[in-house]
Amino acid sequence: MSGAPPIDGETRLYGILGHPVSHTISPPMHNAAFRALGHNAVYLPFPVPPERLEAAVAGLRSVGVRGLNVTVPHKTAVVPLLAELTPAARAIGAVNTLRLDTGGWCGTNTDGTGFILSLQHDLGWRAEGKRVLMLGAGGSARSIGWHLLQEGAARLTIANRTPARAVALADALARDPGGTVECLPLDGLAGAAPDLLVNTTTVGMGDGRAPADLAPVGVREAVIDIVYAPPVTPLLEQARALGLAHTNGLGMLLYQGVAAFEFFTGAEAPVEAMRAALEAALQPPER
Repeated sequence: MSGAPPIDGETRLYGILGHPVSHTISPPMHNAAFRALGHNAVYLPFPVPPERLEAAVAGLRSVGVRGLNVTVPHKTAVVPLLAELTPAARAIGAVNTLRLDTGGWCGTNTDGTGFILSLQHDLGWRAEGKRVLMLGAGGSARSIGWHLLQEGAARLTIANRTPARAVALADALARDPGGTVECLPLDGLAGAAPDLLVNTTTVGMGDGRAPADLAPVGVREAVIDIVYAPPVTPLLEQARALGLAHTNGLGMLLYQGVAAFEFFTGAEAPVEAMRAALEAALQPPER
């Protein structure tokens, strides 16, 4: 069944919390999934400023919203408001997906899951025994770094514009058993020679800049930039010129959405319907 069911008293509600959320393309992705499965459900964006987060989380629970995604700037601030965390969310210290259970909201983090699945499906690349250089030390970096170590990366090197944040993230990630975690300054990447370079920053998102000069870094195998608009960032242009396997953040967005959908609905996600909706949403409007 592919038609959209009517919205009525039985329609289940889902959505995304953030500030702002006007740019999000999660609603078309999740609503396409509901249509593909014939679910009587709708997914809506909820703009919630930081000072109203607690009231919003309680209010959406009270009206029976079944599941939520959480984006900037709420991924960490929402944690104390939840009744339960999955082990991954507890280890990472941030959540991006909530499910309403009997006792309240249960939070998990699917960002890193989406990243790992994109590496595997889009690049055919696995982290076990490999060396990774990660640019950035924000919320996405925390989840991605934790999952890379869980997947068996031998060495994770973090480089960030603010060195203290890189050190803090390295210290946090090193608490869990896994590979070696270290830091490098952004101006000291020459000769790092990682197997994989990951950009978790927003550099390249329409600003025409790259977060690093790839040639002297000596990347051995692959580059992934979690920016997905534009689809080919300056960093990925460099990767292409150097003959490196590369991909943007669309796969991560898709697969974190797939994992979130399955977490808060319990249904198997229709991956290709969700992929098509994301690609359509990123197309420039016709004139």
